[in-house]
Amino acid sequence: MAESSVTIQHEVDPATGKLITTVTKTICATPVYQDVPQLRLGAAMFNVPREKDKLVIKVGGKEKVVVKTMRLSCQSDTYQKGHRYGGVVIYLYNGKSDWRTANNTHALSGYIIIQDTDSKNVKQWRSEPGQVHGAVYRNAFGESVNNAKVVGEGFAFREKFEMVSGVFNNPSGSEFHDSRKRMNEASVHCLRKIVTDYWKYGGSSYIGHTFKIKDLLWDFKD
Repeated sequence: MAESSVTIQHEVDPATGKLITTVTKTICATPVYQDVPQLRLGAAMFNVPREKDKLVIKVGGKEKVVVKTMRLSCQSDTYQKGHRYGGVVIYLYNGKSDWRTANNTHALSGYIIIQDTDSKNVKQWRSEPGQVHGAVYRNAFGESVNNAKVVGEGFAFREKFEMVSGVFNNPSGSEFHDSRKRMNEASVHCLRKIVTDYWKYGGSSYIGHTFKIKDLLWDFKD
């Protein structure tokens, strides 16, 4: 639909001294909301819709990844002060948004795993890609990240939230990522809340909990 406005202007013609009235009608198109442009600050190239109820990656104009919730895996470790943790969030697995891994872990887009990187279980997989995130992935899912097409992001927590991963945040040739090693701004907004507000202080209370994106993104500003 379109909106119109009418402007009436009165002026005196200096040559004749007569009053001249001019009526101008302006037709304006009603503004149409467009999604926030793809954020290039982070790894996964997410769009944030106006409703802020999901994270979307578009490839070729089509929605390839849609994340409406984030779930903190039951295989996540609980927080202990002074320990170092690596985290991975998975959005797609072999092109699927609903999948099972080699050890039969059931996951949906937005699946989060956080594990103690100094634990023996994680250390045994240090030969996996990256410094810690490949090892966390292998320990959690029973398979190497090299054996599946995984779209995700990596982060760390060492008394503060860190958002850098060479394995997940800028894999070579990925149509879902940009070239930087840090996470996307919108996903950081969600994960920082989950990690620092819930996981850190909630003990085991939030292990296995599902968070709605709309409850995490409501105060996000692009």
